[in-house]
Amino acid sequence: MATTKEEPPLRGSSTIPEEKPEKKSIFISYSDNKKNDYLVEQLIRQFLKALNFDVRTFRDARSSKYFKAEIDRLIDGCPALLAFLTKDIEEKDSEKWHPSGNIPGEIERALSSGHKVILYHEKGVSIPSNTKSYYCRPFINNPEKYAELLIDLIGALKKENLFP
Repeated sequence: MATTKEEPPLRGSSTIPEEKPEKKSIFISYSDNKKNDYLVEQLIRQFLKALNFDVRTFRDARSSKYFKAEIDRLIDGCPALLAFLTKDIEEKDSEKWHPSGNIPGEIERALSSGHKVILYHEKGVSIPSNTKSYYCRPFINNPEKYAELLIDLIGALKKENLFP
């Protein structure tokens, strides 16, 4: 008499519960300009969403009347902050650049809340001294180099134990 071998149930069937990875939240701090908008909103945000992150930026603030308080609330709700320091303000009679004014404040908010910070800066941009002990890397703000940035970002997320 031939014995029949029982087939294992297919993944997704009612006999095997599927585990969904826990979503992690991350706030992205950046200057509002056309080049950064493409980098963050079209590329980084979509990339992080594909990695199962709940991504927040200043664009998610609902209230214009209490915008700063809303940004602080969004940052507080995310255990990590990803900041892009770009050449926004050139120092007079110098070749030094500074990021937009909101970014250092958002980094400070995340640090004071005990959140992890991953920081990318364009070459020539002044880096706030309170962030140098965290993951801090230069990047080239050029679409031809964005693939390298995404690969490095995966490494940063793993290093900071944020990969969902």
